[in-house]
Parts: sequence; structure tokens; C-alpha cells
Amino acid sequence: MLIIYKYQIHYKGIGNFMTAKEAYKILNLLPEAQWEEVKKQYRQLILQAHPDSIGQFNQNPGFYSAQEINLAYATLKEKKSRREGASHTSARGTSREKSPVTWDAPTNENAYVEREILHYAEDYEGNVLGTFCIARGKYLWKTEEDFPLFLLSMYKCGTRLLDEIDARLCRAYAPASRQHILAQLTYLLSQQFIDGTSLLGELARECTPDETAQQADSRFFYMAAMLETAYPTIALQADEPLYPVGVRDHKLYLKNRAGQELGYLSFPDDRLYYIVIPLFEQKRVQIKVRASKPKAPTASQKLHLWLKLPNKNPSQSFMPENLNLQIEGLLREYGA
Repeated sequence: MLIIYKYQIHYKGIGNFMTAKEAYKILNLLPEAQWEEVKKQYRQLILQAHPDSIGQFNQNPGFYSAQEINLAYATLKEKKSRREGASHTSARGTSREKSPVTWDAPTNENAYVEREILHYAEDYEGNVLGTFCIARGKYLWKTEEDFPLFLLSMYKCGTRLLDEIDARLCRAYAPASRQHILAQLTYLLSQQFIDGTSLLGELARECTPDETAQQADSRFFYMAAMLETAYPTIALQADEPLYPVGVRDHKLYLKNRAGQELGYLSFPDDRLYYIVIPLFEQKRVQIKVRASKPKAPTASQKLHLWLKLPNKNPSQSFMPENLNLQIEGLLREYGA
């Protein structure tokens, strides 16, 4: 999902929206320029300015960065969309301009590091030229932010922390444990920017349990899931219950009633993996798992998953206190 055009972003980090006048100036166009001229000029400038193309921005004040050029193009594209929307609805007298949206995600001030908010840089045909940073801080992830880019920002944070250790120790080569530790570090860092209890309301379906009595202190959610199994010859029966065995390497393994371990839980929506598994690891949810309709045995079988999430005091932090300790432990291990 390419989302570069979904936001009106603070210009030059000083809290002012980029105006159309500023956008035309950056693209070196007159306000009466046709849209085809805008696209042509944008493509020429971004190919010249983007670091993926030439490695370094021209620092001459008469030239603009790829970020500024992208923002200018996004501003004019938004202006064009509003104008076209107004023309379609003016006959009915219901024309309304879309208000610009700022990057206003909440923050976790206790997070171990700041992270980048990344967007795709595209040419006018939609081809991805690379990514660029539009904000930096301890911003929580929201569903409006492209999730693969969120994970990339987490990977970059982990890489930066390990690179600093390598530089401090004057290592000529990274240790063999680097990739394993980086994967663990990326996972832990991501948990500091994901408020799972809030996101469940957006990514899962809230439901009412069968036994409603004495359940007012909890919320219930349903979502589709899958069983990733190394034993495709095992066919699950419709509505067959499965039970958690435990978490290994951030995977929740399941067993049948006979106690036979079958495989681990996964999701059609990858975002749920980073929400459900940490909540289970933190012992903050209870789960109920049932098999879906029977089908021929495969390595991936569909499941129904229900979560019971006890209501907490809203003033309580969603973040486990020991995450920073776990991160520091990994960094000590890497620097040993």
C-alpha cells in the first residue's frame, strides 16, 4: 500500500503546512501550470535529487531535497483532488474541501530509542524510488502508517544500535550472532511502539461471549487465524478445540486435546502477529481456538480465534516495564 499522498505533512519541521505557492516554487512552476507539466517536472526533479539516484543532495540553496520535492508534489496532487471532488459535487451543493492531516500519533516517552516515520518516494507513474523520513520521534504505530515501513523503521533502529557497538569496539567484522540478535532486538523495539490493546479494536472484531454473566470486566475479540504445521497429514475436525502449548521464538504453539503439538499460530494479517503474540507473552489475554471447516490436510489450516482481554485502568501504561531491560540485555550480549 503506497500512502505518500494520504498526508499533508509539516514543512521543514517547523509546524507550517506547505502551501500551493511554496509547492509551485519548489517545482519551479507557475500556478497556471497544467497537471501534465506538474508530473513531468516532478519526475525530472526527483530523479535528480533523490539519494537513491545520486547518493547525495546538492547542498546549493537553489536546489531542494527529495523530501521537499515529494511534499510539493503531494500538496499539488491533493489540491487537484479537492478541485476535482468539488466539481463532481457542486451541482448538488455539497462540496467540501478535505482538511489537511498532520502527523499526530501519540508517543511513548519511555521507549528506548526514537524512530523514523518513513514514506515511499514515487515517481508520477507510481514507481517506488525509495523511502524518505518525514518525522522522527517516539511515535506509536497507527494503522494509517504503512506496516512494512514501520517494521523497516524498527530494523533500522536495531541496526543503528548494533552498529554503534561495533564502532565502539572497533570490530573489523560483525560477530556471527548479529543477525539473530538483530531479529530479537527488532521484535522488542517494535513492542514499544505498538499499543496492542487499543489496536485490537481496529484490526479485530469485538464480540459478545456466550456466557455474558460476570463478564463486564473483560472485552472479547474475534479474528481469523491459521495453524502453521509441520504435520500436514493431520486433518482437523470442524470446531475442534486447540490449546496453547507455549511461546518459543515469539511463536505460539498449539496442541490438540490428546496433547499432540501440531504447529504454531499465524495470521492472514501480519499486523496481528505483532499484537496478539506479545499480549499472550505478557499474560494479558486468554485465548480460545477452534478449527474451521474441515478440508484436505495442508501445511496451513484455518482457525477461529477469540481473545479475552481484561479491562485495565486507562491510566496504566500499556508498555511492559521490562522491555528496556530486555533490550539492554541483548545489547550487552552483543557487546560481550
